[in-house]
Amino acid sequence: MNILMLAKEKGGAGASTLARELGVIAAAEGQRVVFVDLDPQASLSKWWNRRTASAAGQPNPTLAAPAPEQLVATLERLRQTQAADLVVIDVPPSVHSFLLSVMRAADFILVPSRPTSDDFEALPAVVDMIERSGKRYAFAVTQAPTGRRIRAVEEAIPILARQGRVAGVLRFRTAFPTAAAAGMTATEFEPDGKAAEEIRELWAFVSAELRKSQPLAPAEFSRQMPPPVPTPVDGVLSAESPR
Repeated sequence: MNILMLAKEKGGAGASTLARELGVIAAAEGQRVVFVDLDPQASLSKWWNRRTASAAGQPNPTLAAPAPEQLVATLERLRQTQAADLVVIDVPPSVHSFLLSVMRAADFILVPSRPTSDDFEALPAVVDMIERSGKRYAFAVTQAPTGRRIRAVEEAIPILARQGRVAGVLRFRTAFPTAAAAGMTATEFEPDGKAAEEIRELWAFVSAELRKSQPLAPAEFSRQMPPPVPTPVDGVLSAESPR
């Protein structure tokens, strides 16, 4: 089971949008996805309710909304029951101390940021907490203006790159809010559109990072191990041992 966390200190950066878009694309690939909504605004939960209002059967992704102090127990239960392949956690805009434990539970952390000075100035505190957790992370530029050679975007990428990696750029596309209002995602609403293309590119980056956290299968592990070095037995070298 992999855990993806969306972290931010400033609201309105599009974390809930990223959570549902990435979760749905993972589910479309056959993964069992669980959303965990810790944000009191509950944007992810409200979207999920719209999505499942008339659904029949068990939805995928599913939703959990535990109290913050119950998160670790919830994740452990999901792991023990093998009920999920991917957990996507949306948190409130904060650097509250409890978020450090969420970060330590995550396999990868995605930090959305709009290309504005207000957003950039809010990043150091959350980046500092992530680095204390020791987990891998990357930024996603969100709600960027559309068009080529937009100054705000061209300036944002090197600013963010000085603090970490940049996973991708999502521009302000009407497909995102339009799809969300119907309980859908951009990849479902307009699968051949620009928004869907940007989400797929971002998911390719994120899924590659999540795969780095998966334990090697025994066969793969053995291929990566160096060959054994013969050792003496009771002080006697075998015929195959180097002399």
